Amino acid sequence: MVLQAAKKADEQRFVEILAEKLDAFPPGKLIDSESPDFLVATPESVIGIEVTKIHHADECRQHESECRSLVDAACRLYESESTIPVEVKVHFGRCKQFNKRNRGKFARILANLVLTNIPQPDSWIDLENNWENPGFFPYEIVGLSIIRLSAFRRNFWSVPSAGFFQEDFGPKIEAIITTKEHAISTYETDCTRRWLMIVAEGNGASTFFDPSTKTLQHSYSSSFDRIFLVEAFRRKVWELNVARKSG
Repeated sequence: MVLQAAKKADEQRFVEILAEKLDAFPPGKLIDSESPDFLVATPESVIGIEVTKIHHADECRQHESECRSLVDAACRLYESESTIPVEVKVHFGRCKQFNKRNRGKFARILANLVLTNIPQPDSWIDLENNWENPGFFPYEIVGLSIIRLSAFRRNFWSVPSAGFFQEDFGPKIEAIITTKEHAISTYETDCTRRWLMIVAEGNGASTFFDPSTKTLQHSYSSSFDRIFLVEAFRRKVWELNVARKSG
């Protein structure tokens, strides 16, 4: 239930970005639904909005998730031993080496790195791996920044992402459209119009997308009336060209 609620909250946030950026977004009431995800009811029509995400390969997403889980575990260990709130940014190398079995080991090492290098008040420390003591500073951790400000009231530990934006991804969009076409027949509400939102969160390497002119100008065959590509982190919206299927 918690995961479902979080997913629905994300979807509503994405629709709100579309409503903010699209001048012609209908002024009707946004209604939480399941199939489709949301409805916009106006006196003249009911628009069904289907929301889905776009990602790079699942392997990249898995590595990002494991790195974040490791850092979260290290932060909890730190908090059990120190009351000084700090911001920590961890730069990993070979995230492929991390998994549930060794998460505790690396979390303990990372927590120790921070505990033994807490900066003076209102200052920061950048630690870089010198590759000389993997037991204390594993090769899998390239470096970390530790920031201590008097204004902090809690810890902020994160994994900055780095990666390339994919620009030409028309086939990936087509595959998503094909998958979502099957959902139309299961809609519980008879919608006057149907919109599809394809969302790249843009907050991690697995969700870095920036459509090229080729991707945007391609004509996508679909039963959806309108299809939008949304980059949530930068709050950018593009409308894709739709060649409407008959029926």
